[in-house]
Amino acid sequence: MARILQAVGEVISERGVNRVGINAVAERAGVNKVLIYRYFGGWEGLMERFLHEGHFLTDYNRQFLEKHPVVDPTIKKQTRVDYLVGLLRELKGRMPAQEMLKWEISNPGSYLSQQLAIARNESFQKVLDQFFTNDREDQSAVTAILVSGITMLLLIAPNQNQFMTLDLQSDEGWKRIEQAIHQICDTLTL
Repeated sequence: MARILQAVGEVISERGVNRVGINAVAERAGVNKVLIYRYFGGWEGLMERFLHEGHFLTDYNRQFLEKHPVVDPTIKKQTRVDYLVGLLRELKGRMPAQEMLKWEISNPGSYLSQQLAIARNESFQKVLDQFFTNDREDQSAVTAILVSGITMLLLIAPNQNQFMTLDLQSDEGWKRIEQAIHQICDTLTL
């Protein structure tokens, strides 16, 4: 089953979500497509399982929480920065996750898109509850803006060389974005 889910991610990376099909996944995984129907009930079941087990954000958030089980108030701000910069770096290197985000944006009313939103929101809430809380600022809104900005820049980078004065094709441009995350988090109240 893991081989099939890995194949889903590989096919998504190569072709995009809209061009993933049972035949392509079966071929990549080296299995008969009947097996996919038997285990997952078809394409929608396969994609739903991929979202829950192979979804980058849920996995990233779980791993981050495991690495930071206790919140030390003296380094809470740095932990927030580490989370956001880590998210940027990880998402930048994960084409299946980027393709899933593109697909979700272009298919907002689909069942799978709604499942993706639910999984993402539940996963984010766990991180917000642990690292992004105080009574003076709406940390959820601040974090939503930062994560949305990171996501948007990553999604447009393959097709745009530059956004404003940021070179999206160079390490220097991405370092500037990371520095901006630091600056924004430095202005937040603990």
